[in-house]
Amino acid sequence: MRLDAAVAKSRRNREGVPATYIPELANVPLGVTSAAVMLVDGTCIRSGDVDALPFTYQSSAKLVVLAGLLEERGPVEVFEIVGSEPSGDTFASVARLETHGPKPANPLINSGAIALCGQLRGSVPERVAWVSRWAERLYGTAIGIDQKVLGSERGSGDRNRALAYFLKAGGVLAGDVNETLDAYFALCSLSGSVEQAAHLPALLANSGVKPGGSERVLTKATVAIVVSLMATCGMYNESGNYLVATGMPAKSGVSGIIVAVVPGVAGVAVYSPRLNDKGGSVRGHIILRELSRHLGWHFALVQGALVHGADGADPERDAVSDEEREG
Repeated sequence: MRLDAAVAKSRRNREGVPATYIPELANVPLGVTSAAVMLVDGTCIRSGDVDALPFTYQSSAKLVVLAGLLEERGPVEVFEIVGSEPSGDTFASVARLETHGPKPANPLINSGAIALCGQLRGSVPERVAWVSRWAERLYGTAIGIDQKVLGSERGSGDRNRALAYFLKAGGVLAGDVNETLDAYFALCSLSGSVEQAAHLPALLANSGVKPGGSERVLTKATVAIVVSLMATCGMYNESGNYLVATGMPAKSGVSGIIVAVVPGVAGVAVYSPRLNDKGGSVRGHIILRELSRHLGWHFALVQGALVHGADGADPERDAVSDEEREG
């Protein structure tokens, strides 16, 4: 199944609405749809509106603070602050934190990422600089912060403030709530292209080694934890249905991005701002389902169908479009 065909099929679906509760995210063109597949050898195949304006990575960037802290402090310290279980609730559930807290269920829901941002040291500029350094390492290039979205996040972030105060009341969050939230909002406002976004899951797919290179960026232990949490928690309260359909560990963001990992093969990033009621990109789901089904990228199939070449599957040949193949 060629990537172009998957994107074209997704465009026929006009369901979903943007994340209007963050006003700046409601101002994007609804029709924009793009996808990038980065193979572990560094080859990147793109389709759709890949040259459109950059977009913010939102909650998909929670992987940055998780991976960075795992590398610097190790899993024992990280999991003293957050759990590792699916929440079964929405990504910003206050009720879940009150009834099952004080520790957030996992690091990929809002309360979990806020708790981890509370572990960053120094002033707000120093914390934001830490986020930017790790973003550059994981995305393979410098990643900017969209200041308009950052301001919109601050102005509409009352639910996240409620989560942060619950964390502080429960002894999980130390220090100033607003300073922690400034770092968290900056994390969510990281902004780039769909191709840049694909580098992070490709890095994870390549066991922590830079795609197309030999530099190790993450340890295998960190990769194992991050990818496992993506599989169980990365799509919030649709994680189970999504994993059954695609078999690709993934992380969504309410801008309309989803990043997905095909271990040993590729990283995928898809973007379209039309969201379902769980905060996942409607068209992004379609693209990922099509790729999984036609390329055999479900985790239960990937070893036999791709690594060993069963059924003649070739990820680079089958994902690339006729136009790209002809140069």
